[in-house]
Amino acid sequence: MKVKDETASIWTLPNKLSIIRILFIPLIIILIATQEERLLLASCLLFIIAGITDGLDGFMARKMSMTTKLGLYLDPIADKLLVSSVLITLTYYRLIPLWVTITLVGREFLINGLRSFYATEGTTIYPSRSGKLKTTLQIIGISCILFNSSLPQIGSLREIGTIISMTIIYIALFFSIFSAVNYIAAIFKPSNTLNSH
Repeated sequence: MKVKDETASIWTLPNKLSIIRILFIPLIIILIATQEERLLLASCLLFIIAGITDGLDGFMARKMSMTTKLGLYLDPIADKLLVSSVLITLTYYRLIPLWVTITLVGREFLINGLRSFYATEGTTIYPSRSGKLKTTLQIIGISCILFNSSLPQIGSLREIGTIISMTIIYIALFFSIFSAVNYIAAIFKPSNTLNSH
């Protein structure tokens, strides 16, 4: 992957999308906090848009040769801020178990700490397939929870939605742990490039 020289503009479209994703976070949390069905649906739509920008900015950076050093760090930071903050908010409203959020958010702190450490050593950490899948599943699972919470309580509709949503979250949890274990195991192998996300 080629990275643009620092003399090039850092305000590329992918970086702007990452910043927009960060700016969405307070609004999404405020909408969730209302606990009103219509506004929960709005928070779901905003979260989905933010999730789409997560994949879009990386795709554009690679395909349009807009990769910058700032983008290599801004993209995953925006992604983790978005997911972690919404997970914590949903846990506060008892929509996601506390232990699940602690595991998912704790994993991100651990891996990002290692990412920063190896960056100072000149080693770049790129996303792994299991890490990307984990992020995708988290975004889908959280979107399902937000959507399900916006539905009227008719019969067992919400119960079915909760089962589907949490199943996706638990699968994301599996891949989160799996990718973290793979990354930590890779530390003990001679390699110039480590994988994570």
